[in-house]
Amino acid sequence: MINATDGQVVADDCSNLRQGDVVDLAELRLPAADGGFESVPTPAGVAILSQTCDVVQPSKTRCLVAPVVVDPTDAALSGARKGQKPLHLYLESHGTEAAKCIADMERAVSILKADLGRSRLVARYVTETSGPEARAVAWRVGRAFSRFPFPDEVYPAFSKLRRQAQDKAGSSGNFGRVLDLVEDLRVSADQWASPGRNLTLYIVVVEERLIPPDDMDPSWRWDPSRVAGLRAGDAASSLSLDRACELILANLDRDPTSLAHLWSIFGATVESKLLAPSLDAEVASFRVEVLSDAEMTYQQYQRTESLDLEVLSDSTGTSN
Repeated sequence: MINATDGQVVADDCSNLRQGDVVDLAELRLPAADGGFESVPTPAGVAILSQTCDVVQPSKTRCLVAPVVVDPTDAALSGARKGQKPLHLYLESHGTEAAKCIADMERAVSILKADLGRSRLVARYVTETSGPEARAVAWRVGRAFSRFPFPDEVYPAFSKLRRQAQDKAGSSGNFGRVLDLVEDLRVSADQWASPGRNLTLYIVVVEERLIPPDDMDPSWRWDPSRVAGLRAGDAASSLSLDRACELILANLDRDPTSLAHLWSIFGATVESKLLAPSLDAEVASFRVEVLSDAEMTYQQYQRTESLDLEVLSDSTGTSN
């Protein structure tokens, strides 16, 4: 939360609001089970879900908001951050006065912008309207409503990877720290409709962390002189997932060819440890390819869907 909001109020035309802001609104009128409306208290305020460009436009008279959860527990915050409840929007600032909250998008409602005017601005989680924080909040809001409908039959193939990612994402463990370096996880299929699917998982890494194959040193050897932290008995073909992650982290700022080989080992280990054990009649194969964001072509991007492990859930709403 950014302290600059102290004493600020929302302009009559909402021109000073941003997506992700929290406004001190006492209640919302939400649809009731009987077809009417009911007034629901919002003691923690409401979060702005509409895009900033829509909020500030005078021609737009309404704004999408969601009530902020009152005093969320650490477990609830952790679950929202990991996407265990896809409609819980996790908001976090990274300044010296870091703060966190959850907006309940399951109860999102469109209200008149005039209802927000002159209300107190409680919290601001985006410092610049077009900066990285703004992009992150917009992505979190958008992904809750635009997830690709993976067939329920393929979820068992994702289960081990998803469980490991949700358990470790954002943690201080090796796998969680490596996941933080991954820009995106994207999946393609030869076809989605019928059993016997052949899937490919693309682990996309930022270009600075993964050189292209043509730039790799052809004289490279699997040797302690080239791979920092390598121990006697560490064989490239038999590293555990945690050990592969540990070596990636140890070599981030060292030999780029070693790092590229370690990313490849990481992909192969994810395939063998987290995907291959779950293959069945529905998903016949599931291979992994690690590449940089610069290597992924537009055609590949268009033919893949974001796996988005933070919010992956099947149509039954379970999170096994």
